[in-house]
Amino acid sequence: MPFKYFLNEPYLEGNEKKYLSEVIDNRWLSAGGNLTKQFEEKFADHIGLKYCLAVQSGTAALHTALLALGIKQKDKVIIPNYTCSACATSVIQAGADPVIIDVEKETFGLNFDDVKVAIEELDDIKAIMPVHVYGFPLKDFSKIISLAKEKGIFILEDTSEAHGATLKGKKLGSFGDLSAFYIRSEKMLGVGEGGVVLTDNKNLHDKALFYASRGCDFNPKENQWWERYYYKAVGMNYKLPHALGAIALAQMENFPRILQIKRSIGEKYAELLRNEPEIILQRRIDNSEPVYWLNAIVLKNKTKEEVREIGKKLIEKQIEIRPGFWPLGDLEYLKKYSFGTQEKGNYLFDHMIILPSSVNLAKNDFDGVIEITSALKELL
Repeated sequence: MPFKYFLNEPYLEGNEKKYLSEVIDNRWLSAGGNLTKQFEEKFADHIGLKYCLAVQSGTAALHTALLALGIKQKDKVIIPNYTCSACATSVIQAGADPVIIDVEKETFGLNFDDVKVAIEELDDIKAIMPVHVYGFPLKDFSKIISLAKEKGIFILEDTSEAHGATLKGKKLGSFGDLSAFYIRSEKMLGVGEGGVVLTDNKNLHDKALFYASRGCDFNPKENQWWERYYYKAVGMNYKLPHALGAIALAQMENFPRILQIKRSIGEKYAELLRNEPEIILQRRIDNSEPVYWLNAIVLKNKTKEEVREIGKKLIEKQIEIRPGFWPLGDLEYLKKYSFGTQEKGNYLFDHMIILPSSVNLAKNDFDGVIEITSALKELL
């Protein structure tokens, strides 16, 4: 079915074509291109960190970051139950066990009390992976960071959905030992596929680069030419191809405009829906600036079946919506990693609809947002 209003679309109004032509003219399509390097420098500078590594996907970014932290077999990594399955998959790929923890219902982020109980009851927890869902800083983030520092546990900050968001004036993605971003087509930067790993720690950056480069640390300034393919460990071929790096650079140059548009759409939805008695909006915590990557609503008085019927009728009206994240603790292959109750994540999934959040909704005085919210209100 063709949609009138799409969930998300990339903003391609800059130098994307120009830079892609430059890549083709220079005949270097693989990893390590100069435009990719410029993108890495620009992204790191934007977040306020020293080192950035561009890789082929968000899952690759998480996996690379975990390997850089030394996460290995028998280690445990705390992740939220309400998030993309890549958070769990990347931990398993690293040989470790995810510990799936419930979330709180206000910002949909990791619940501090449940995290604390898991740390007290389980051995070998080496890292926590907080996720800023839909572009909103999680409510308990500062408390989780403090607890991790106290216990000597790494923080791998998953900022895949929150590029540009801030907490207490500081960019999300700059709080953890490492952070990971996703730059797929419908993310804040619409690159196609890709991810980045960021840190202020040179040692961690060098390890991430090592594992993303097939376990090879060849440096033409330090090594002999015949050592080029000497591999020292099991690594992955994860570095971002130059063509995608070119698009990423153009997107990054336009990011202030993208951020402005996404925020304006989110604020328009909030204006039109905040007083609806049937609807709960994702909470914006004090001293934070979310980015409204996606706009989620919770239909608090509807049954699961009623929510699904409303979603079906919105799709019939050519409005592309999607469900919330299927709780990880309910997925058959991940059930054994579930810790404690998962009821809040299950509640969110059963009561949530994600509304169209495309940059194109800002056109014509937000006519699209007005039409979508009107259709939604009629169905309530």
